[in-house]
Amino acid sequence: CMAELTGYPCCSNSNTTVYHQDEYGDWGFDFDQQVWCGLTPYTENNTNDECWSEFLGYPCCKGCGVYEVDEDGSWGFEFNHWCGIPSYCQ
Repeated sequence: CMAELTGYPCCSNSNTTVYHQDEYGDWGFDFDQQVWCGLTPYTENNTNDECWSEFLGYPCCKGCGVYEVDEDGSWGFEFNHWCGIPSYCQ
């Protein structure tokens, strides 16, 4: 699910109540574990023909959360690595 891109777990199939929404989709809360969890499944977006950050040695992000902007573009941080924000996020 999309929450895994930010280090959070996916919600169980029985946990379907939406408490929050952001660029990573819908979020639930696991009251047993006392942690936020993701409800939105991850789907590969193929609208980006070329990833601008690959030229610089970094993959494109799967999500659209921007952590930093520089002269090259917008950057995210997923799976403990920097990545370029894809053009379809803008």
